[in-house]
Order: sequence, then structure tokens, then C-alpha cells
Amino acid sequence: MASIRERTTKAGQRTWTVLYRHGGKQTSRTFLDAKSAERFRTLVDILGPDRAWEEIAGDGPDDRLTVDQLAESFLEWKARDVTERTMVDYRRDYANWIKPHFGHRAAELVDEADVQKWVDHMAQSLAPKSVADRHMLLHQMYAFGKAKSRRLVTHNPCLETDLPKRTKKPPKGTTIAEWRALLDAAEKRNPDAGDLILFMGSLGWRWSEAAALAVRDVEDDGDSVHVNVSRVFRVDASYRQVLAEDEAKSYAAFRRARVPAEAAAMIRRRVVGKAPSDLVFTNSRGRPWNQNTFLRDTWPALVRDAGLTDRKPTPHWLRHMSVAAMAATGASLAEIQRTIGHESIQTTINIYGGMIGGLSSDALANLDAILAGRRAVVPGEVVEVLALED
Repeated sequence: MASIRERTTKAGQRTWTVLYRHGGKQTSRTFLDAKSAERFRTLVDILGPDRAWEEIAGDGPDDRLTVDQLAESFLEWKARDVTERTMVDYRRDYANWIKPHFGHRAAELVDEADVQKWVDHMAQSLAPKSVADRHMLLHQMYAFGKAKSRRLVTHNPCLETDLPKRTKKPPKGTTIAEWRALLDAAEKRNPDAGDLILFMGSLGWRWSEAAALAVRDVEDDGDSVHVNVSRVFRVDASYRQVLAEDEAKSYAAFRRARVPAEAAAMIRRRVVGKAPSDLVFTNSRGRPWNQNTFLRDTWPALVRDAGLTDRKPTPHWLRHMSVAAMAATGASLAEIQRTIGHESIQTTINIYGGMIGGLSSDALANLDAILAGRRAVVPGEVVEVLALED
């Protein structure tokens, strides 16, 4: 890693010296301004000393499209399809992680080796997922520029990058007993929070979906209760929580689900006397739940009262618990996918495959019979089991 040392000469002139290793030896270059020194230091870390000096020596007028200009065109185009908050995140990541390394360079001259060195540099301080997210932003910029309808660049240098490997961890969920302990703690400390926790654990809804449930999205025919996702809580560009009408994480997230009996009785109690546009779940003051406040104050107190501080569960663990409970009932992957609102069944498998048990009792009994020679599967049939004589 290169470093900068600021010096003042005997004549009183300030200089900035970049210290780095080249060919196994300590080497330095001195600059008369901090900006040039910082730029050279960054280039040394990303490109190596020789390429860095070529970049510095080649400074001058250049009418080729820069990465900064490519980014601005891409972000202006992307703003049509994503939220204002997402654009703030994109611009922040570009300014902090891409611009310092590539922004000034001609976009056409950035090659695969440059991108790999940049990724390796980020991997020293960022988690693999964070590196992948920033690499994807650069990849999207070049894919946008390379499109035949634009032809801003002729290649995408992000296609052959070796990204740091991510270790996939199994999802964590509370047990049913732990969930009931949280409900018992909420009954004593904060019943309104308990109602929200009961609902989330019963249906596997995300916090942003459950807290935004409106009375108009509750269907009660006297026999059963169904609920619909039609809006969610979002965080806007100013990092304020707002209700987003007709929005969800994906199209599949707009879903209708039947509510289990205990949660259905709770919902019937909460909607009495409320207008269709009112929220079903509110705090003790009748105000909408704020996620930051819930996570900072409400949830930790319930975790402590429930004796779960060593486990450190989060509200999202209730979603995982709900999936495991559904699987235990024998629900199919397709049923679970639709209930929790995944766009693709592959997402359900990738995230929750390890939590979903193996064969049902009936299927296991049939397997035992086949392995014991009491039943046989006829070749060529999709599913046909013939009983054999013992």
C-alpha cells in the first residue's frame, strides 16, 4: 500500500511525497500539490507503479469519453427505473469507490487487468458482497455504454473479473418456542408490538409489508381472514420512512394470503372502528411504526425480556421461522414461494432450501417400502407404484 508524507523544505515550500515499493525496493515520488500526490498514490495501489506513472505523465487534453461522463449518462438513464433513494446509493458508491480510481480515465482504455486490480484493492477492506455490488455498478455502466443503440464504448472490461468468494450462510430463524417467548414478553411490555410480531411470524411477511398493512387490504368473510400486500414502507432519498402505494419488492410480492386462526382473531380485534385507509398495526400512541425506532428501542427490550440476548435474533428471523413452519406442515416449495412473495422459486430454494425438511411422512413410508422390496417404481412412468406380494 502506497502512503503519502507531507514535508516542508528549508525554503518553506510544502511538498507531498508518495512512498511505495517497486521491484522490491522502497521508492518515492514528490509532488507540489496534495491532489496530484493523492491521485498518484491511488493509481499505484490500483494499477502498479509503472502504469500509474504512465497515467500521470500522459495527463493533458483528451476528448475521449471519460468514465465520469459514462457514469453520468448511465445514471441519468437509470433514474427512470429506480427510486430516488436507490439513485442516492448509486451516486454515493460511484463517488466513493469508482470515481477515485477510474473517473478521470478514458473509458475505452480501462481494461480487464485494471478492473481486477481495483477489485483486489477493495477486497482488502470490504466484504465480498460489498465488492460485488460495486463491481456490478461498473459492469452495468459499461453494458449500458456498449449497447448497439449507444456505442459509447466498444468493450466491457468487467466480464472476466475474479470476484472474492462469498461464503453462503444458512438463514437464521427463531424456534417456535422462542417466538412464543417474544410474544409473552410483548404481552407484558408492549401489546401493540406483540400483535405485529404475531402477524409476521404467522405469515412470514417482511417488516415493511406487515407494518404497512391497511384495513382495506383485509378481507373477512366471517369464516376466514385474507390479507393483501398493496403497499410497503420505504426509505426515501432523505432516509425518511414513507408509505409507498402500489409498490412491493417484486411483482410476486403483491400477494394474497389466508391468515391462521390466532392472527386472524387479532386482526379482527385491531380493525374495529378503523377507516379503510387506516393502518392495522400502530404503536401504543396510534401512530405508524417507525422501523428505526422499532429496531433500536422496542425489539431489543423484548429480546432481553424473552431471555434471547445470547441468540441476538432480528425481526427478519420470524420470516425464516415461518418458512420452516410451513415446510413442516408439508407445504410445497411452490406454495411457500407464493406465500412469502418470492419472484422465482429458485430464490426460495437458494435461501431456504436447507431449512425445508426432506420427505413427508407419506413419501418416507413409500420410500421405505420401495427400498425393502415391497413396492416397485415402473420404469417409464412419471409416478406409478405397484404393490408387490410380500
